[in-house]
Amino acid sequence: MPAPPARLEFRIPISPDEAMLSQVRFHNFALRRLASQQYRNARLTIVVGDHCDIDEVRRQNNWSEDFNVAWERVPDDVFAEFSWWGTANWRLQLPAPDADLVILSDADTVLLRDIDPLIGQFPRGTAAVRGHMAHSAPQAIRNGIVPHNKTAEFWPWLFDRFGLDWPATTYRYSMDARGSLPSAPVYYNLGFVALNAQALAIFGAQIAEVTRRLFALTESKMRSQMALTVIAYAAGMDIGTLPAEYNAANDLDHLRQNGLEAKDIRVLHYLRTDEIDRSEIFLPDRIDAFLARKLVNPANVALQNVARDYRETLK
Repeated sequence: MPAPPARLEFRIPISPDEAMLSQVRFHNFALRRLASQQYRNARLTIVVGDHCDIDEVRRQNNWSEDFNVAWERVPDDVFAEFSWWGTANWRLQLPAPDADLVILSDADTVLLRDIDPLIGQFPRGTAAVRGHMAHSAPQAIRNGIVPHNKTAEFWPWLFDRFGLDWPATTYRYSMDARGSLPSAPVYYNLGFVALNAQALAIFGAQIAEVTRRLFALTESKMRSQMALTVIAYAAGMDIGTLPAEYNAANDLDHLRQNGLEAKDIRVLHYLRTDEIDRSEIFLPDRIDAFLARKLVNPANVALQNVARDYRETLK
């Protein structure tokens, strides 16, 4: 007998503003349009910060009542201490009793195709995490103690601060095809990171304290991404990287450096603003203008094609 469909959960952190709410509604549409039951039935958990009124958020987004969507409020003390990073981290602290695989996503990501190969190959029975390498080295404040983030000393210095052994395998950042930067340990872009329940429990227990320590050391804006690296290596997780098709930026350099065509993209991360503005393209009064535009970037064209079908659901 074939294996039952995997139970999937996608978790997206947002502020309760019009732009991000329009993005998660679009994300939900693209997820449900995929043919397999495991996507139509997947749980979409939207984690909302900014001391929001979660009941009002639900009322304003009653479209979600027709789907397996959960709205989770970030506790006031968490947001007060960590601000936006607390919103990003809180999704790791929520339990996942029913999910075989949890996907950390950004609001400005969308599934253009299925992720079946990842689901089928994901490790079972041990804490495991997979993601696409970040585009470049994490920003960090140079205070006379922290090595420059683009030098070979940076990551070993950070690993030493946490008492971690240097990994046997290191990787290129995903927009450093020429190797101008030193290779690094796994350091994921958080637009798409897959983990199982065992890994989630470990991340959830440690994310707050590791984030505190990283901020004290580096003041880095990328401290949530860096925290995943530190925790995964400290716990001895099964760590691996994903190709660009699972987190493809709408960036011609990123596509070219990773040998990716638009037809190959499974997950699009539409963060670049040279041709589109993610903060407005899915707003009800702006989507027609987006659909009417002549776009050049093939990744943006692929996004526009999905949006044409989505537009029909807004009528």
